[in-house]
Amino acid sequence: MSARMPQDLLLAASGIGVLDATQMRTVFDGMTVGLLVLDGAARIIDVNPAAEALLGLPRMEILGRGAADASWQAVDIEGRLLPATHHPALQTLRSGQPVQGTELGITLIGGARRWLMVDSAPLPLSGDGQGVVLSLLDTGPRRALEDRLAAKGRRLRAVLEGTGTATWSWDLQTGVVQLDPRGMEMLGLDGYDAPITTMDAWRERVHPDDEAVCAERLREHFEGCSETFDAEYRMRHRDGGWRWMRDRGRVCSRDSQGRPLTLLGTHDDITPLKEAQAARAGRERLEQELRRATHADPLTGLPNRAALMATLRQEVTSLRAPQLEREHGDGQCDEASSGLSLMFMDLDRFKFINEAQGHDFGDEVLRAVAQRLQSLARQASTERQSPWTVARLGGDEFVVMVPGTTDAGAAQRQAQALVQALTEPYSVRQQEVHAQASIGVTLWHAGVDSGDVMLRDADTAMYEAKRQGRGRYVMFDDTMRQRLTRAVVVENELRHAVGRNQLEAVYQPIIDLETGAMSSVEALLRWNHPELGAVSPNEFIPVAEESGHITALGEWILRTACHQWTAWQDEDASRAPRTMSVNLSREQVALGPRVLALVREALDEAGMPAHALQLEITEREVMKHPEDARQLLLDLSAMGVKLAMDDFGTGTSSLGCLRDYPFDTIKIDKSFVTNVCRDPQVLAVAHATVNVIENLGMVSVAEGIEDPAEVAALQAMGCRYGQGYLFARPVKADELLGALG
Repeated sequence: MSARMPQDLLLAASGIGVLDATQMRTVFDGMTVGLLVLDGAARIIDVNPAAEALLGLPRMEILGRGAADASWQAVDIEGRLLPATHHPALQTLRSGQPVQGTELGITLIGGARRWLMVDSAPLPLSGDGQGVVLSLLDTGPRRALEDRLAAKGRRLRAVLEGTGTATWSWDLQTGVVQLDPRGMEMLGLDGYDAPITTMDAWRERVHPDDEAVCAERLREHFEGCSETFDAEYRMRHRDGGWRWMRDRGRVCSRDSQGRPLTLLGTHDDITPLKEAQAARAGRERLEQELRRATHADPLTGLPNRAALMATLRQEVTSLRAPQLEREHGDGQCDEASSGLSLMFMDLDRFKFINEAQGHDFGDEVLRAVAQRLQSLARQASTERQSPWTVARLGGDEFVVMVPGTTDAGAAQRQAQALVQALTEPYSVRQQEVHAQASIGVTLWHAGVDSGDVMLRDADTAMYEAKRQGRGRYVMFDDTMRQRLTRAVVVENELRHAVGRNQLEAVYQPIIDLETGAMSSVEALLRWNHPELGAVSPNEFIPVAEESGHITALGEWILRTACHQWTAWQDEDASRAPRTMSVNLSREQVALGPRVLALVREALDEAGMPAHALQLEITEREVMKHPEDARQLLLDLSAMGVKLAMDDFGTGTSSLGCLRDYPFDTIKIDKSFVTNVCRDPQVLAVAHATVNVIENLGMVSVAEGIEDPAEVAALQAMGCRYGQGYLFARPVKADELLGALG
């Protein structure tokens, strides 16, 4: 026996020197596979504990034995004594090549037989010597399992014969498939059909999309990755349809190299089960879509009102927890360390985008706004470590919620960032679109006990932002709620104002600046409520416009004014005003042909000639819908009604646009008149404006005259008519004819 240590031999064989002798010994002895080291004479020179256990002998009785020693009584898989020449160790010594997968049976002390899988590999020894390393693996458990499976298979076949399950076998060497009659029946095949006797015939019936799945399940089982072959796939029925099948099988025999020889299995038609699963999956998908629809806005994908309110209520509940603990607990809870801000935004003049470009275009704008808000939220969340929640409530209303905001300064910075971001133009269908927003901001405080209150307060502040001029943010305060409460009362009472005879018409003269005589009058609406008192037009007119009541109010003042003009004519035609001016609201302008019918009806009822009625439309309303307004004005002019542009100089039109509309009169806004004696530039602009008006054949009327100096300036520049408190305040109908003395 060589004196060289086995671990040194292994190191030499591996060609590495990473481990020292002690470490290699530890590795050698710790292997769970049995290892034998043999010298060139095929005698054992080292053995590890795992090999001792497999051979049933202590180390000292194993060392020195020959690999083909008759005392081993090695037999092959057929149970025959293994010739010495066939021993893998001797084969390796002769050829110098590894021999793998030799299964041997050895008789242990006591007569028991143990089956081993033996691999051999050459091992260079010191000098020119050549040795062998044998690895031993116990295959007894596998053989016992195969025997048990065979017995179980026999019992299972007996059971399956009484059930609806089919059985099959597959000889992997010949490719022959045996499918029992029950299996043929599942596919609609009978004795007149060609039986499925080969794997190729089987594959022809498998759905093309399922072939890869079946092949993968087989590979996993053959390679030992799964104990059984289990696959669900579709097979073609005789009627041309597809049936879902489930096959479960197992390798029941292998060759000496461990390669599978035969596969046995069962075959079940699971089509009803699959159909039920598909129906259930469809219901689940529908339920998921319904759940998603109840929490997501379908247009933008943002959380909707329901989702926002759920999150908002949860945040407020969390913020109030310390306060409630103090009130109902032991009083030792700390103050809340975080806060919450809520920003309610409404796009300014989005209705105009929808009306001008169509609702599809408007939807694209809303999606663009949502994307910009989400982008800003992601950026802000990254920078401030406080996630923003962006939601769409509906229409053009969005809400941004920012947890962790504890002071008004931070909330204002957040709102300003939103204002700036939304001010930037959007590119929609290669068009530049502006969609700025009015934003109401509210901050959580101890007095806020619910998310609904926060949303209401932010909404209130948003309307205040619109009232102040749009395109800005406003922080909520309690005075806004008071104004809102007042506005709600005003709106509710306004709807009954006509029916309860609470409205009144007053009239303000329009004066000829040359003669000082009354030329015309403007009818103005007043509301006297029995409890609210005299409600200012500056208060109830905006409420009426927002609520839609302005149409009914406009109709009332038009009919009343026409009847009053006729009454004055009957009373004293020589002193009565030649024309009556009545304002048209933007809602009335939007009615188009319906306004024409209303005007004609009011004139006919009062017996008033069309030329005696002058309708005033503000410059802003004309320029908001220029084409629609132009058509309406042309139709009214064709009827014979006089037309006046009111508040000229406060909008965005140019002097040049006056020739495109059939106006008879241009009323110059008070803002010009007030400053003509104070600001030379205003005087110059007013002078040029009057010149253009007069040169176009129109009549100029200056509004809001309160100072004699203003009259002198207006006369000097050629302005024909004036209106204002200097001459007369609005008066009741029975006071008008005596108002100017």
